[in-house]
Amino acid sequence: MIKNRDIAILFVIATVFVVVSVLLRTAGFETSQQQVVTLVNNSMLQFDAVAKIEIKRDGEEFVFEKQNGVWNQVKPFSIQMDAASMIALIGAVQGVQVLGQLEGEASIELLGVGKDANMITLFDHDKNISVRLGRKTLGGRAYATVNESAVVLVDQSLHIRAVDMDYRLWRDIRLFPNFAIDGTSIERTIDGDTLVIEREKGRWEMREPVSARVDQAMFAEWVGRLAAARVGSFVIDEPDDFEMFGLAMPAAVFTTTDGAGTTRSLLIGGRVSAGSQDRYVSLQGQPVVFRMTWTALSGLFPMPEMFVDATGSGVSKFDVKRIVIRSEDKEQFFSRELDRWVDGKGVQAENEDIEALLTLLLDTKPPSVAFGSYPRDDEVATVTFEGYDLAPLDTVRIALNQEGQWIFENGDNVLRFHPAEVSEVFAKFLN
Repeated sequence: MIKNRDIAILFVIATVFVVVSVLLRTAGFETSQQQVVTLVNNSMLQFDAVAKIEIKRDGEEFVFEKQNGVWNQVKPFSIQMDAASMIALIGAVQGVQVLGQLEGEASIELLGVGKDANMITLFDHDKNISVRLGRKTLGGRAYATVNESAVVLVDQSLHIRAVDMDYRLWRDIRLFPNFAIDGTSIERTIDGDTLVIEREKGRWEMREPVSARVDQAMFAEWVGRLAAARVGSFVIDEPDDFEMFGLAMPAAVFTTTDGAGTTRSLLIGGRVSAGSQDRYVSLQGQPVVFRMTWTALSGLFPMPEMFVDATGSGVSKFDVKRIVIRSEDKEQFFSRELDRWVDGKGVQAENEDIEALLTLLLDTKPPSVAFGSYPRDDEVATVTFEGYDLAPLDTVRIALNQEGQWIFENGDNVLRFHPAEVSEVFAKFLN
């Protein structure tokens, strides 16, 4: 049995151990806190309000500005930047640590922080700080000074990001940023063929090569892929001659316009090499050449027919009060009365036949569509849909070609080809 004295001794030892552990942990924490000294004091600048950055490195000067929440490089030329990269750059300035003080005197030129030093300057609303980035030395250290203060030894994190990193990696590599949100039109030209699609009152409509309805769901999916399109890799900035890349007279042009009227035109030039389908590409107004794979580019140039709303008409069957079917030798009227259809004499019609006709003309998509003139000589009938005010909503023209295919067209020069089997739907109306 353990005596009371032994229990007391064990309790005292355990208490001392706990107290010592806490003191050591606290002391270690305070020591580590005391050891972390940043080059830039947070009181020097309002970092979350930085709206301009200037960088001088290797004799070049770069200026970046933030406007309406968007970062852009404005010097040496204008190009949109990646917001996360710019925030990381600001964070690198804010977080660079002082690792030691200089012992003795040394020339600022020798330390690399003289008048020709690499430098980064940050501006908030009314203040700015400038950090001169000097020579790097052993042990992951480098020389730096802020606002002409004493030169100190710092870690190399800011040097690596602001001086060593390829500044092109800070760019926004999206070809059409924000287009999915406020895009209003797309115009593309390839081999002389033009496609124009515009958004009006929230709906996309094709204007060229024909004026036609657009499949809204399919087009929205494609716009999503368009918004995700990325630059392949940067080739050269400010080339002496764009002609050598095939961009003086591009083979294709893809232009987007947003709600503010801002346009972005992608110019597609020549092949990168004889054995490659990759192309040289540039955005109009930006002196930057990059390359893109043909797979990525071909996604921007699908056949225009795939965007067309393939249904016979854009009318909703629930908006139809009356149907007028005209064929070579007769004219038929069918009106909706609550949940039934009646003919021109008020006699109840076959509801299933009428509903099948509406489904075929208004909801069914054919196996194929094509742009072309309506074959008027092959016309079999027309179906006109009238609203509850008996005003015409739309008319679908129906033709039967020599191959036995049914063609629907409603004045937009889009031919919608249905198989011969659909004749069963028309049989009772055309006989």
